[in-house]
Amino acid sequence: PSKHRAAAVPANGLWPLAGERRGACRVEGGNTGSFDEVWQIGELACQRKCAASSTCVAIGFVYAGRMTRCELHNALIYSVLPTGQASCRIKPGLSPAGVRVDPLRRRGASLGAPAPPLPLPPPSPRPPPELPPPPPRPPLPPATPPPPARP
Repeated sequence: PSKHRAAAVPANGLWPLAGERRGACRVEGGNTGSFDEVWQIGELACQRKCAASSTCVAIGFVYAGRMTRCELHNALIYSVLPTGQASCRIKPGLSPAGVRVDPLRRRGASLGAPAPPLPLPPPSPRPPPELPPPPPRPPLPPATPPPPARP
């Protein structure tokens, strides 16, 4: 049995952002902690994998160029490293009270509502269409024999 309670995916979609802003999940000490990776899935699919896992406590979702990485964290999240290319979401039923707020929030800056999920990467470029083969070349005229040799 797990020490963490299982959680269903909320009806309204994604779990709230840890620390109420975008950033990468960090455990105590500021490290990335222990997590499993799943590449090229969407943020909601990542969240569903965490919800179905008895060991997952949070998700990190990273958009890196044309790739996406889902991080299924199994260590409690302590802070969020601010970055616009990542989101950190704590599984419902687990206390987010340990998540530190970034320095901007402590100074009273308004960060607004939680950000929407990161977009999926653009599709890979398609290869150019194959060109039809060139038309056949006309046959070459027959070679003319060399003039006869003079005696």
